[in-house]
Amino acid sequence: MPQKEESQDLNGMENKVQHEKHHDFITGEKPYTCPQCGKSFIKKTGLKTHIRIHTGEKPFTCELCGKSFSKKGHLNQHIRIHTGEKPYTCQQCGKSFTSKGNLEKHMKIHTGEKPYTCPQCGKCFTDKSNLKKHSRSHTREKPYTCELCGNSFTEKGSLKKHMMRIHTVKQSFTCPQCGTGFRSKVSFSNHMKTHTRSQFYMSLAWKEFLGQETIHKVSH
Repeated sequence: MPQKEESQDLNGMENKVQHEKHHDFITGEKPYTCPQCGKSFIKKTGLKTHIRIHTGEKPFTCELCGKSFSKKGHLNQHIRIHTGEKPYTCQQCGKSFTSKGNLEKHMKIHTGEKPYTCPQCGKCFTDKSNLKKHSRSHTREKPYTCELCGNSFTEKGSLKKHMMRIHTVKQSFTCPQCGTGFRSKVSFSNHMKTHTRSQFYMSLAWKEFLGQETIHKVSH
């Protein structure tokens, strides 16, 4: 009898929790607030996931490449890059996508929908991220900074291009004798001359040594 009553109590508590969650969803109430930025959430799990933005915690790691994510959903989406799976297909043009969000962004190309409007110039965009990038043309904000030289950029892609063009040493010419790499043919040619000169002087030294050996033998 006590076990039955305990089971009923647990079921009652679960039903109460579910009812409260449903109530919050219907009313739009967001009782869980982030102590760092003040953003509120309907569910406690939503707040927990959000806090990882502040802490930098990324508990979900890809076993194939080691990249980590703050959300399991983001990891699942990432894994499709490795598997090549694209389960979301556009019914109008047949193009497929790894996530539902990417499909929804793509659909706006067909519908012409541009729900995100710049408050400063009125330009419209299909997704929020493009509006955010555009807004930096007004604010002059450059959040992506090169750790090597300090140059800043409005977009992450521009920083990557800068790193590849300026700081990545592309060694197109490799010395077959010592393995040293060079970016230009001129530098490579000058380097090869050092080996040629070195071989020349070694040859002279060897000839001189052989000459002295011959003289030594004759004198004895």
